[in-house]
Amino acid sequence: MEDSTVLILVISVFALIAGGTGLYFLLRFLRGTIKISLPVTTFSPGDVIRGSFELHAKKAVSGKRLIVTLIGTRHERRRDKDGKSESRSQEVFRKEVVVEEARDYPAGFKESYQFELPIPDSNRADSAASDMLQNIVSAANMLSNRRVEIRWKLEARLEAKGIDLAGSHKVSVNTGAF
Repeated sequence: MEDSTVLILVISVFALIAGGTGLYFLLRFLRGTIKISLPVTTFSPGDVIRGSFELHAKKAVSGKRLIVTLIGTRHERRRDKDGKSESRSQEVFRKEVVVEEARDYPAGFKESYQFELPIPDSNRADSAASDMLQNIVSAANMLSNRRVEIRWKLEARLEAKGIDLAGSHKVSVNTGAF
């Protein structure tokens, strides 16, 4: 193949991917929205995240369940001796609370929901997730050519037939205490 043909093919593939992604988010927005409100965004192990979210179904939605989830993702950046940077990410924590079971939401539906989601206490013996996070952070601190951080987000999601509705909000969990 000629160089120009390969270039056109590569550009076309990227354009299709970008267009498909954009179309998905547009369809999700047209179906409805979820907006999270938090009075506080910094937490410690043992705290309870309290907040609310507003669900607005612009079109009729057949919901499977409505959940709030705290997600911790480990992000690692590493530099080799030549200075090249490599990054990886992996989900290391997930805790969810079901707010509402299956139900149908009519077009124009708008309602606010309150939620409470406890963060595991690092002092509890049965907190395997806390122990795992402590080990990850400790190991990262000992490695000089790596930078590891855990990024946290709170997500409210209406799992539905077709496209889910979701909203998220960044939060901080002080893992130094883990």
